[in-house]
Amino acid sequence: MYMRDNRCIIQQISNVVDDRYRINVFTSAWFKVFSPHLTYISELKSLKLSKILLLFTVHCLLFTLSGCGYTIQTKANLPFDTISVGNIENKTLEPKLQDRFNRQLAETFAEYGFSVRSSARYRLEGEITRFELTPLVEQNLVATQYEVVIKANFRLMDTAIGRSVPLVAGSPFITYFSSADKLENVLAQKELSTNSALKNLSQEVVRIITYNTPKNFAYLLFAVSDIKDLNGLVLRLRDVENPVAVYLRGQFSQNTRQMLIDYDGSKAASDKLKTALVDELNAVMQGASIFDEKRFAAVVLRDETLKLVKQNPGGIERIRLNRLLLEDACPDEISRLQKIPERQK
Repeated sequence: MYMRDNRCIIQQISNVVDDRYRINVFTSAWFKVFSPHLTYISELKSLKLSKILLLFTVHCLLFTLSGCGYTIQTKANLPFDTISVGNIENKTLEPKLQDRFNRQLAETFAEYGFSVRSSARYRLEGEITRFELTPLVEQNLVATQYEVVIKANFRLMDTAIGRSVPLVAGSPFITYFSSADKLENVLAQKELSTNSALKNLSQEVVRIITYNTPKNFAYLLFAVSDIKDLNGLVLRLRDVENPVAVYLRGQFSQNTRQMLIDYDGSKAASDKLKTALVDELNAVMQGASIFDEKRFAAVVLRDETLKLVKQNPGGIERIRLNRLLLEDACPDEISRLQKIPERQK
């Protein structure tokens, strides 16, 4: 499992010692908190003590995670599991800052469960726009405390269609250090402080990709304008012999199913039904994969769709797969997701 941060856990939970799940003694305050939960132990005489201690440890871990505001992130929950790192431009006068950031970024991606591959669909790009080393405190005309400030802008590019979304835009990452020693010691502390700021920056970038990507890639969802032939779509969805239509109707609300039955082609009914269908289809897209061999046996699937079907993706890629499947199932009624022309990227 990959965690956003484990400092809170380290501060409050002792180590799990060996493979027989022995645990060190918690503080008396912890024991008072959890002692009410231990009353059931007397009823578990048939269980070995090691199993009871394991249950107790899991209980403590879950309580601590929720209490600290942290969430557990598994690879299965990532929006996508591979990413490439494109050009990170260093617009400052600090030499090789981009190389140091790339190393920190690679480590952070690995910590969160991402694989970095040059062939990945999603690519991180950006620029480091500011680096400053500023003395804050002086004693006897000698600086004793310094501030390191780094600013950067990043975006996540969907290379398949040429769309990008902003991630971090100009937020400063600041670290401090104290040193009144020789110049070489000040420079050594500066390097350590810079690495710390770059690590914080990389963690923020990866955190945003991990937890905010779904809303950033909302363009994958349908808009009302994507329904180009409402009458044709209604006829297709009413078809009781169409397995895809039968499945979709089963996912729709009772109100939307009734609207399909009552639809008379009027302007008012069209506007209302379009909105309802977009909402329903978007809800379907954001759920589990809708692909089933029998369900889509009569549908001609594009090569791009077939490739994704074989991958059985999760996260953002699963949403994209579901959209492609719906586009292929309704080629004359639903618009395809458009790629951005090269001149507009």
